[in-house]
Amino acid sequence: MRKLLATAAFVAFTITSASAADMAPRYKAPPPIVAPVWSWTGFYAGLHVGGGFSDTNVVATNQLFPAFDPGLLGTDGSGVVGGGQIGYNWQFAPNWLLGIEGDISGTGIRNNASALITVGGAPIAPFGFNHLADRSIDWMASIRGRLGWVWDRWLVYGTGGAAWADVNYRTDFTGFGTNNPISTNVTLSGWVAGGGVEYAVSNNWTVRAEYLYYDFGDETVANPTITPGFNYLTTFDNKIHVVRAGVNYKF
Repeated sequence: MRKLLATAAFVAFTITSASAADMAPRYKAPPPIVAPVWSWTGFYAGLHVGGGFSDTNVVATNQLFPAFDPGLLGTDGSGVVGGGQIGYNWQFAPNWLLGIEGDISGTGIRNNASALITVGGAPIAPFGFNHLADRSIDWMASIRGRLGWVWDRWLVYGTGGAAWADVNYRTDFTGFGTNNPISTNVTLSGWVAGGGVEYAVSNNWTVRAEYLYYDFGDETVANPTITPGFNYLTTFDNKIHVVRAGVNYKF
């Protein structure tokens, strides 16, 4: 009898333990936290500020007085550059980036110079005959493609495309009664190329530093004289260097 009771108690304890184990909640470890993968793909817009400079060669000639030497006016100009940009990036393969960007910048870049008018290299003293040349760039704009290499939140890229500039010229020659100072405004087209580095400081904000080289070709400004068909000609080369920093908001 005692043995039967012990066996019954053992069976009851085993059944009760198994039922309790089935009723107890099963413990599951939480899934590991995976850091989100940063992607450069998407639209963005931002602002930039920097400086521009130009080492410009200006050549002045006088058709009315061909004996006079061409005036060679090397002019250094610089000024602040600032504006905005908007664009789209596509990251693929997975470390390459293609993008397109448009920007516009107001500028304070200005070049001005004067040089004596000479004959055979000698100034025409004491009359003070001079070539005068002045150029100021009001704004520059571009539409550029971008190709870059992505390393996590870093981006190194090259860029290039079409560019436009609004330029004011003023030319004159002093010491003659036949001169006619000219002030003219021209919108030039050309190309731009450069590169930079960009870093994502958060999921929506990036900062960058870049260099751009603009080439708008040569532009000749004519000062008509009182003698028809004889002009005072001033030719500017329009090559601009820009270094700027920017910040973008990624949508």
